Amino acid sequence: MIQKMTTLLFLLGFVSKTSCYFILIQEPKTWTEAQSFCREYHLDLATVQSGQDRSEIQEIPSSLSWIGLHDGLCAWRWSFQDQDLVFQNWGLSEDTTTRTQRKCGVIRNEGTWHTASCDEQKYFFCYNVTGNKFVFYKTKLTWREAQRYCRMNYVDLAIINDITVNRYIEYLLDTYGGYEGWVGLSMNLWLWSDQSDVNWLSVKWSPGEPDNRDGNDKCAFVYENGLIGDGDCFSHLPFFCTKRSQMQLVRVAVRSAGALDESAVMTAVEEKIRQILSEQEMDAGSSVTWRVQADGKIFQRQKINTRNTTTACEERSTAVRLPRDTNQRP
Repeated sequence: MIQKMTTLLFLLGFVSKTSCYFILIQEPKTWTEAQSFCREYHLDLATVQSGQDRSEIQEIPSSLSWIGLHDGLCAWRWSFQDQDLVFQNWGLSEDTTTRTQRKCGVIRNEGTWHTASCDEQKYFFCYNVTGNKFVFYKTKLTWREAQRYCRMNYVDLAIINDITVNRYIEYLLDTYGGYEGWVGLSMNLWLWSDQSDVNWLSVKWSPGEPDNRDGNDKCAFVYENGLIGDGDCFSHLPFFCTKRSQMQLVRVAVRSAGALDESAVMTAVEEKIRQILSEQEMDAGSSVTWRVQADGKIFQRQKINTRNTTTACEERSTAVRLPRDTNQRP
């Protein structure tokens, strides 16, 4: 019997930090001037959000010094086309203005909206503009993971522009036994200059920071102990740059006899690589990026034929559990 197999080929870029990853520039500059200098002569302003990062900062004698964290737009927006909110249904006394971490929005089964750390794992709703369809996934992902899944398989995370849609999503949660789920709401309070994802569980503010003491503190500096504070971007301070890193490219092939969910494959591969890095104590400061091919795609599909014969050693395929798709129309 001839069995058709589908193979996904893709490249992963593995970036790892080397020793002396940061360099301190003693000449005081404004935050924007420091950013331009780092990008011209090194890589970018420093990203400091792990224990290893803070340890390296402490090993370099310094005073207050700029790093790459800066204030983003303090406004709630929809992930889909970066739209403004034209309808809101926040819960009573819900704090939507805190500046200490990136916040994302959930809808609960009573229909009200609430804030949560984007790094928490929750159920989520996808939105497909065709037919105004909403899809509820009873699988827990972080907000960014859910956003990536919805964008790859539909259009984006759910957008709620009126009370009718709000009540329908409330109905889905109640019907399928969910307490709350991610929608496309987020407020991007702080960003890294090198566009790294902000891992709020690892960003360590100094006690009382950020305090916006001068009313215009939209850029971050680092203390000698590696903790972070906020300051006026026009102040002149020394600054830390990130040196250029080494990247290793890895070609990976995933084979399956059925259709593969590319988002699930990406998540599974990333989790496996992080597990390997953690076991080898290489996870701190390392990252995995997806290499885009010349045609703009990450995955390249190939079809091969394999003859199904009985041998002493049978070929085994790895099963990937996909999110449950509860597809409902209003």
